[in-house]
Amino acid sequence: MNVTKNRFLNRRGFGIHSPWAYELITSAIEEKLPYYAYDDLYGFWEKAPDFLPQYEEVTDQLLFRLVNALHPRTILEVGTGAGVSTGYLASVSSKTPCITLDAPHPATNDVRRNFEAFPQIDYRSGDVLTMLEDFADDCVTIDFVHLAHTAFFREAVGILMPRMNERSVIVVEGINGKRRREWFNALTQDSRVGVVITKGPIGMLFFDLKMYKQHYRL
Repeated sequence: MNVTKNRFLNRRGFGIHSPWAYELITSAIEEKLPYYAYDDLYGFWEKAPDFLPQYEEVTDQLLFRLVNALHPRTILEVGTGAGVSTGYLASVSSKTPCITLDAPHPATNDVRRNFEAFPQIDYRSGDVLTMLEDFADDCVTIDFVHLAHTAFFREAVGILMPRMNERSVIVVEGINGKRRREWFNALTQDSRVGVVITKGPIGMLFFDLKMYKQHYRL
């Protein structure tokens, strides 16, 4: 099935034929109003080790809005980095487990201490692929995946794809890089992938095949 190339032209949703996509794009992805948690999370952002990789605040806020809109039962992040994105993902609900996997580094304990305010975060440091395979073996399905500061994005998707369900989304960071964009574009053609939404360096893959397969570029 070919992907239809659409472009979101304005807040009214011109060119978006799916009510579900229209609602997600207008009320979450393109939403500009501040959320109640942003001020508190900015303080968390300031405490993160500044020499570890992290994204701009606007990206972390988008992750927060996605979780808030999609209500995942589980969150998995691959590539913790400074842990800022993890804090935004986990802060939406104290009842949603958020597992984040990262390779060991000199600031591991600093990142772990910064997570003490979020008991729902399960921070695991070690061999990323081994931890990912163990996690996938223990889970029947996974709702929300964030591929962040990791070089193992190809391997991660290969491991996780069989665990995707109609509620699942994979959020991929850094698709503005040539190597990752080529891989991501090929992945959008996978028969298991439904709606695709891209916004700058962020790609979102959804797996509900009851919806018409389209690629919205924002």
